[in-house]
Amino acid sequence: MDLPIAPTAFDDGARPRADRGADVGAAVGLLVFEAFALLVTFGRWLVTAMSFDPERTATPDRLWGYLVAAGGIGALALVAAVIASRSRAVVTVSTQCFMAVVVGVGVVSGVAVQRHEDRIDRPAPAFSGEVGCRSGGDISECAGSGG
Repeated sequence: MDLPIAPTAFDDGARPRADRGADVGAAVGLLVFEAFALLVTFGRWLVTAMSFDPERTATPDRLWGYLVAAGGIGALALVAAVIASRSRAVVTVSTQCFMAVVVGVGVVSGVAVQRHEDRIDRPAPAFSGEVGCRSGGDISECAGSGG
């Protein structure tokens, strides 16, 4: 008498691998899409600094909104890497992780540049008259004492 055999336990190695051609195609397609999206995003920022009026000085917009958009593109690259890892598409995972790192470095650098520009654009403190004592000496150095 033959006893029934239990089904094999879930084996992660049994999961099929993505076809290499589809893997490379997806990797190239996603890289082209993300590069185009980044080009459009920062191209719009560069256009704000252009002026065809010779009497007008054009200044570019602040980077904050454009950095948020670039961060969104980087987040989509991470999501694509996670999805590709589920189907074991090695080329797509590596290129998407690379793209996410590049976008992340760009966003962090852009934040540093914009914070620096924000500090430079801040007006210098104005002298508003003498208030209080200047050196902590006697009362003759204090404002309002006639000294």
